[in-house]
Amino acid sequence: MDKNLTIEQANEQLDSIISQLENEALPLSESVALYSKACELMAYCMEQLNGCKGKIEDANKRLAGYMSEGGQENE
Repeated sequence: MDKNLTIEQANEQLDSIISQLENEALPLSESVALYSKACELMAYCMEQLNGCKGKIEDANKRLAGYMSEGGQENE
């Protein structure tokens, strides 16, 4: 798996694979190979999303800490 792949590129590849898998004439061996690739791409996307989630949670914690230290202006 190309670790330089963006989540958007991975999603495009997943869309393409789904379209291919919808072809009923696709041989079983190709279907299995495509399914395997789709699973890899999905795992990669989940990894990327979890990384983003962690960064957002960290940013929210820093913001909450700032706000609780009196950084919030009174109106």
